[in-house]
Amino acid sequence: MQGGNEKDSAQEEESIVKDKHILVVEDIEVNRLILCKILNTRGATCDIAENGQEAVDIFNASEPGKYDIILMDVQMPVLDGYGATRAIRAGTHPCAKKIPIIAMTANAFADDVQAALESGMNAHVSKPIVLAQVERTIREVLESQGGNTTPEDRAIKTA
Repeated sequence: MQGGNEKDSAQEEESIVKDKHILVVEDIEVNRLILCKILNTRGATCDIAENGQEAVDIFNASEPGKYDIILMDVQMPVLDGYGATRAIRAGTHPCAKKIPIIAMTANAFADDVQAALESGMNAHVSKPIVLAQVERTIREVLESQGGNTTPEDRAIKTA
């Protein structure tokens, strides 16, 4: 019965993704749709990119503060997640250096996590995606950046 109580408590807590605008970068359509649907049910809004180059283009064209988080697949055509992250970090967008970018990959070995961090990503979650793990990782990344967790915080930090 304890497991049920924990589940009820978790559902009652406000999700860290509530009111967040997330750029979901994933080349497999069904994965994009499922992830966005799950995030939407927790209060997030999502834009999608089908490959790393598209993600770079969308992010660079966005207004400062539009995106709170980028969830970045690693293995994609055109430009992989590592290359896309490097391009975003090297760009001139006002949020390029601080936008949280979280790797999503089925490769969960220490070397894979290290490669994600070395490319400029803030964290790593393994696939298949587990919502609780994604939310926990997002919370940790946002808190490590000074608690940029509400729309008001974002407006202040991007001003």
